[in-house]
Amino acid sequence: MAFRAGGREQTIAADCVLLHQGVIPNINLASAAGCAIEWNGRQRAFQPQTDRDGRTTAQGIFVAGDGAFIGGAQHAAVSGRIAALAALSDLGVTIPTQADEKARQLETERRTYLRGRDFLDVLYRPAQQFRAPQDGATIVCRCEEVSAGALRQAIALGPPGPNQLKTFTRCGMGPCQGRLCASTVTEIMAAERSVSPSEIGTYRLRAPVKPLRLGELAALPQTRDAVIAVTGRVPEEPSTLQTEKGNAP
Repeated sequence: MAFRAGGREQTIAADCVLLHQGVIPNINLASAAGCAIEWNGRQRAFQPQTDRDGRTTAQGIFVAGDGAFIGGAQHAAVSGRIAALAALSDLGVTIPTQADEKARQLETERRTYLRGRDFLDVLYRPAQQFRAPQDGATIVCRCEEVSAGALRQAIALGPPGPNQLKTFTRCGMGPCQGRLCASTVTEIMAAERSVSPSEIGTYRLRAPVKPLRLGELAALPQTRDAVIAVTGRVPEEPSTLQTEKGNAP
């Protein structure tokens, strides 16, 4: 691999070279939990809808750090402390005056880490050719080997959004469940229709949010609450006659 840095051309021996165009929030858990998702036009990504303390639209669920907004490692850490303090306050286990003072200190610290964030987002915004590749041979969905050209052909058939597009191409239905292709699918569909990605939307995600082996699923404890959650029925309690030693079933 050859590259130029500091006015000098350098060479590094490598079997594989990977390049990324930035990072975006991982919305899988928030989306699967039913939290509202919104489009961040500056960072070109969907993110959970939260208030300043990290509360989502789903009661009792907070999202902090880069899972909510890309602000950098230090911003992520202080955002986690803000969300924790807010959660404790909601539970009524903090002293209001002390909690308010601590919240103000943390918010001041968070604003410090966000200085220049907008500048960075604009300066390093991925170019359109990376967000919506024009080469039809470019693979968008690695799991199902769906190319950009195949996606555009399916989009021309009129599916209203990415979730309906799955039935045409299986894009987003592989082991990664769309974690790698979702943003590209949205950007391509938005470009083809000359609309904002906010009008296109993204994949609906359900549990499990990551690949799960059948053995791992079978090994989960079958608690009373778990049985109710899956079947909707209250499990029958074992009969005392059946459990007493020596009694016939």
